[in-house]
Amino acid sequence: MWRYYIKICRKLHYFVIRAAPRLRAILVRSILGVNATAIGEKTKFRGLEFIHLGHNFRIGDFCWIEAITEYADQHYSPKLSIGNDVCVSDLTHISCLEYIEIGDGCLLGSKIYIGDHSHGPTHNLNSDDLSTYPSRRPLANPSAIHIGAGCWLGDGVVILGGTRLAAGCIVGANSVVRLICDRPAVVAGVPATIIRYLD
Repeated sequence: MWRYYIKICRKLHYFVIRAAPRLRAILVRSILGVNATAIGEKTKFRGLEFIHLGHNFRIGDFCWIEAITEYADQHYSPKLSIGNDVCVSDLTHISCLEYIEIGDGCLLGSKIYIGDHSHGPTHNLNSDDLSTYPSRRPLANPSAIHIGAGCWLGDGVVILGGTRLAAGCIVGANSVVRLICDRPAVVAGVPATIIRYLD
């Protein structure tokens, strides 16, 4: 008898685990209008009016997608565009101050950071800049990011402002990317370089 109950409990647990992201997506879509088919646990969106999500968007657990409209008494007009059929894994942070575009069909691994700005200037620093904590510095150095359709970003990738990746690029795990790549290529390293072209 106990085996029967344990079997039912396991099936019910499996169903809840599998259904939860879809149920969250339905709830969020009906309340906030977020166009997603699966939303992971503890995932948050900020600045939704400045974020465009394509159809069949799927996102994992503990992610943070933000379009920054205000920071330290400064106001911004960001544009974050994510295409159709984009899949984002767990623990990913996308932070947009100016412009970030992620094309259709991209696959983003886990623990990825994509940000088009920095906390304070990174060139010509003076003693005042260094004596101010980074969290209190104004956001600076905005530079657009374009990630073409069908790109695959491995786990732990960091994409910095000014990056442009052609459709079909593959970025190796744990790479730090700030480059322009106008042809499909394998990109990897710290800092990332073009390893080989795919076309």
